[in-house]
Amino acid sequence: MEDGEFAQSLSDLLFEKLGSGQTPGELLTPLVLNSILSKALQYSLHGDSALAANFTFALRFLPETFHPLAPDALNCLELRYKVDWPLNIIITDSCMNKYNRLFSFLLQLKHMVWTLRDVWFHLKRAALVKGAGSSVQFRQLQLFRHEMQHFVKVIQGYIANQILQVSWSEFTHKLGSASDLDAIHHIHADYLNRAIFRGLLTEKAASVMNIIHSIFSLILKFRAQLIAQPWSRQQGELVHPSFVALQQSYNTFKYYSHFLFKVVTKLVNRGYQPHLEDFLVRINFNNYYKEA
Repeated sequence: MEDGEFAQSLSDLLFEKLGSGQTPGELLTPLVLNSILSKALQYSLHGDSALAANFTFALRFLPETFHPLAPDALNCLELRYKVDWPLNIIITDSCMNKYNRLFSFLLQLKHMVWTLRDVWFHLKRAALVKGAGSSVQFRQLQLFRHEMQHFVKVIQGYIANQILQVSWSEFTHKLGSASDLDAIHHIHADYLNRAIFRGLLTEKAASVMNIIHSIFSLILKFRAQLIAQPWSRQQGELVHPSFVALQQSYNTFKYYSHFLFKVVTKLVNRGYQPHLEDFLVRINFNNYYKEA
């Protein structure tokens, strides 16, 4: 997922179909998934590599339906890589499962990015077609969207730094001192465990991840409420019929995001997962959360 063009194309293609209301039976077919993967690889920096053919999608299970407010709606999906001998001595099935745990969370982040971009498109269309740009409610919704987008970008920045950069840099540095196959195996296993740990995917970090998932669900709810009904005119001003519900979703989002800040601050102060200080710096760069 560090290959930006590949990750962007892959997630956009998946979430455009998911957002259009496709059922699991329509989206999760070999024909559709292979087509999505093939198109995404065309945008990859390494799409023309012979190794690209080793990538495939796999289903852990087929859900009966996609819950519209579930950030992990596509957790049934795995991105698999065919590992041949002797590389499979290093990258075992257990390792692939850990890679897919990371992939699933990164895909959830991409889902949030796509969702908020779609919110922006709907608001922009309302401004251009309906003339809602001068509406008080419209400006409020833009502010709500902006704050949600800041939160998602903070999580993205934290994950990109701690997993795709710091953990990978440590891994490549340690590889330089590996003298045999056992050492390489140990260094790679240690890298994956660190990535899982820093990605908040351990049992000890479950309380933090649960809050993040709740926030993601609220972002999905915000989009669903926005697109459910068109803007209408009341007493000469454009209003959104679901504005009160949208405002409630934002207020709940604000509560959870501030609660997350307090929880992570306590963890950092206690010396648990000190890398979370990176998250605190990113989310509170202007002291917004400390002053609230």
